[in-house]
Amino acid sequence: MTENTSPEQLLTPLNFDELANLLAPLGTLNSPSELHGLLCGKLAGGATLSETHWLLEAVEFLDFIAAPDERVRIALSRLYHTTNDQLQGQMSLKLMLPDDDSLLSERVRGLSEWCHGFLTGFGSVDHQGKRVINEEFEEMLEDIANIVQIQADDEEDEASSEADYMEVTEYVRVVVNSLYFEFSAEPAAPLDPSSSAPASDLLH
Repeated sequence: MTENTSPEQLLTPLNFDELANLLAPLGTLNSPSELHGLLCGKLAGGATLSETHWLLEAVEFLDFIAAPDERVRIALSRLYHTTNDQLQGQMSLKLMLPDDDSLLSERVRGLSEWCHGFLTGFGSVDHQGKRVINEEFEEMLEDIANIVQIQADDEEDEASSEADYMEVTEYVRVVVNSLYFEFSAEPAAPLDPSSSAPASDLLH
């Protein structure tokens, strides 16, 4: 954390466009939606994920062509802290997706990417064979996998398609919270400004 970044700033949620605009010039491999899905998947899967570990994983996942700067590090830190805070907040998670002014096809693609990232993150958590996923949770994960395949049909009624999109998005949110409360590790420690690693150690 820089001296000018307060804990309150790190708990200020990012939106899709804000993060996309920071990442676009860097030639990132994956979208903000997929990145957020990855983080949620790791946390819901029970990963013990520190801020430093998350920053390293995010940089590897995004596979920057150009070197990220301090603004990107702060944004990734904000994503980490706000997501932890929302997941611990009893159904307050907000998926990072294109906003409601975007075309439905863009939002559906974002939801597909988010779910793909979530499954990648959830599946990456190593429990050494100790995590038991019952039939109910298996079905939830299968539903998420099916949502990865969805596409918007421009021929369908717009109002109906919007309603379907909102319903599916809400279902994903409920599933993620259910998995988090079942499998998550101990809640993250309170935000400690002194514990954040310098950007130069993480992004270069």
